[in-house]
Amino acid sequence: MDVTTILTTLLTTLLSGGGVASFMQYKQNKKAKELENDKAASEQWRELYGEQTRTVQTLREKLHQERALLEQERRQTLMCRFYVCEKLDCMDREPPHTEIMKEFETTVSKI
Repeated sequence: MDVTTILTTLLTTLLSGGGVASFMQYKQNKKAKELENDKAASEQWRELYGEQTRTVQTLREKLHQERALLEQERRQTLMCRFYVCEKLDCMDREPPHTEIMKEFETTVSKI
């Protein structure tokens, strides 16, 4: 076997089997895989961002509910103080309407 036969056989094998085409498409396949990987990473980040946004929204709603309950409790406490009697040992109950009513009005006006 001489060198020309070996080279001819090698070139025929590469050209007929698609060897040159596979070398040319290697770069395209690599780029396609990188794009697919980037797409998957982007979808994962989108899911994480959506989950984080939902968590923040849930926490904000809970905070709003807790603030509403706290405000309701403050109002009830103030109303209870409004109806407290100054004289507990007698039948003539005298609730301190004047002082606490002013305090109640100023507190409610701040809200």
